[in-house]
Amino acid sequence: MQLPFDDCYSEEKLNRTIAVSKQAFLEGEQCHRLSRLEFLWQQSQYVKKEWWLLQGVLLAAVCLLLRCLNTDYAVRRCLGLAGPLLAVLLLPELWKNRSCDATEVERTTLYSLRGIYAARMTLFAGVDLILLSAFFALSSVLTRVTVWEMLIQFLLPFNVTSVICLSTLYSRKIKSQAASLLLCLGWAAVWLLVVEKETIYDAISVPVWVLALAGSFCGLTWAVLRGQEKWEANLEVSPIWN
Repeated sequence: MQLPFDDCYSEEKLNRTIAVSKQAFLEGEQCHRLSRLEFLWQQSQYVKKEWWLLQGVLLAAVCLLLRCLNTDYAVRRCLGLAGPLLAVLLLPELWKNRSCDATEVERTTLYSLRGIYAARMTLFAGVDLILLSAFFALSSVLTRVTVWEMLIQFLLPFNVTSVICLSTLYSRKIKSQAASLLLCLGWAAVWLLVVEKETIYDAISVPVWVLALAGSFCGLTWAVLRGQEKWEANLEVSPIWN
């Protein structure tokens, strides 16, 4: 189809001009391209630190609460609620791009959405690792909760909730942060039913718990890698510059 201009402004020449302009832009930007550490630092400026602060406050409150609890049932219930809630606090930042309908705009940038999400999840993982390490250390000193109980009753539900968060984030069918939140809350309710039923909880052997914990780590790794691999198809965007 010929554009309604003179021959010198034909569609073919216009497309060629755009292609040359894009190539010139990319070549110019290569000289100023950020390193991975610089890009990570740049992305950290866009993350709202309030969510990390809330995570720290939550863990501190749980640690203090554990000192006041006298029964194993109360400890299990407290940790079972704290784990999913800690992961849910990541939802606003993880969903920020999709909730604001920014994916279509960001596909025109030099740095892809894949890189943006990878940097953001790296930042979350690093901060959460520091927070959880401090939480585990303080809990082992200030409370009678063992590391084994922390792994099963806190880290296991946290990992599963994180898998749900990431799976829904990259899902084509789920396009609402509220739907992701409901699924996380549904999992938290299921977990509480398990820990509240003494017969069910006590019937699960140690090897089964170990397999469940290992499976949660495998599932979390799978969710991250799958999202990074299929982000274009799942978010229905395609990069222009990358």
